[in-house]
Amino acid sequence: MNAELYFIGALLAFAGGAFSFYFYAVSNHRILYSQWWVPRVCQLDLAECVSIIKTKYGEIFGIQNALSGTIFLIAYGFALMGVPMRLIPEFVPFFMGAFTIIIGLYLIYGLFKLKTVCPICITVHVLNVVIFSLQLI
Repeated sequence: MNAELYFIGALLAFAGGAFSFYFYAVSNHRILYSQWWVPRVCQLDLAECVSIIKTKYGEIFGIQNALSGTIFLIAYGFALMGVPMRLIPEFVPFFMGAFTIIIGLYLIYGLFKLKTVCPICITVHVLNVVIFSLQLI
C-alpha cells in the first residue's frame, strides 16, 4: 500500500471517529442530533439508534460502543498515518483493521437481530470495511 492510500485510510478513520463521537455525544445528551457537519443520510434516528444503547449490543467490556469506537478509530487513523513515516510497522494497522471487521460483524449481527436500521452505525461499519480493504491493496 502506498503512502497516499494510508493517508486516505487515516482520513476515513478520523471521519469514522467523528461519526462515533457524534453518536456518543447525541446519545448522552451532549449535542443535538441535527448537526450541519453530519450528512443528513447519516444523522441519527433517535428512536432507532438510541434504542441500541440499552441492549447488550450497545456496549462491549462495559464501555459504550460509540465511546470505544471514537477512541479506537482515532488511534487507527494515527496508526495508518505512522506507517509511511516508518513510525509504525504495517502489521499494526492491519490487525487493528481486522479487529474492527470482527467486532463490526458482531455489531451488525446485533442490528439485524434487533431489526434496527441505524444510519450512523452502518456508515461507520462501511468506513471500516473500506479502510481495511484499502490496506489489502
